Amino acid sequence: MAPRQLPSILQEGAPKHFTNGSGRLELAEGIADPANPLTARVMVNRVWLHHFGRGIVETPSNFGNMGSRPSNQELLDYLAARLVENGWSVKSIHREIMLSAAYRRSSEDIAANQAVDPDNRLLWRSNWQRMDAETLRDSLLYVAGNLDLQTGGPPAPLNDKNRRRAVYGFVSRRKLDPMLALFDFPNPNNTSEQRVVTNVPLQRLFMMNSGFVEQQAAGLAKRLSGDDGQRVGQAYRLLYGRQPSAEELQLGVAFVRKSNWNEYTRVLLNSNEFEWVN
Repeated sequence: MAPRQLPSILQEGAPKHFTNGSGRLELAEGIADPANPLTARVMVNRVWLHHFGRGIVETPSNFGNMGSRPSNQELLDYLAARLVENGWSVKSIHREIMLSAAYRRSSEDIAANQAVDPDNRLLWRSNWQRMDAETLRDSLLYVAGNLDLQTGGPPAPLNDKNRRRAVYGFVSRRKLDPMLALFDFPNPNNTSEQRVVTNVPLQRLFMMNSGFVEQQAAGLAKRLSGDDGQRVGQAYRLLYGRQPSAEELQLGVAFVRKSNWNEYTRVLLNSNEFEWVN
């Protein structure tokens, strides 16, 4: 029978056997030991993955010989060291990453850089990232003025009556919410190191035809005020965080004069600019 101990690859010197009770406390201490070369690196790589859409190591659950090599080993080691120095504060690592020049880059395509690094492994530009299922749902509710920001409380099914943030939604292992499943929410019966992002016709059909999106489009239309031009400008600021161009303003005004505001706001909600984070 193998003695209870932390794997030798995760510690320096000869492995120390666990002798205190079940050994769970010693295991936890070994995992979070600053001398453990793996834990901090795996943690900061996961944080980096969620900010940039791709980890410094592209296989977040495999740092072994069969996993991907780090795109920047020095950066990975630096962030891991900073995590330990700051008392394993995840908030401090979020702050350090988000204040970096790499995080603040634009998504502008530069031909010279594209020729050298087409996969953007060296982060010379920002990657476009599509909203995940929960963020998309919450964003639709938010721009319509329907999002309930109450915190805490028991989980509830994510139906049309539930306007709370998706983090408070009930996730069934037997029958996943249809919208979450459609937009690549992982199978709750399995562990998922990262989400598989798909782009299929059913997703677009949902945005075009679902009653939920129709309700949020109507809610967004009710939030707009002023003349037609002012309302188009408000819609662009709420959805995209910018002013419309002269052409966009002209097209928007022409559209609503031939149709209605509910249809126009639904068109805007179906745009890539709303569903993708630039």
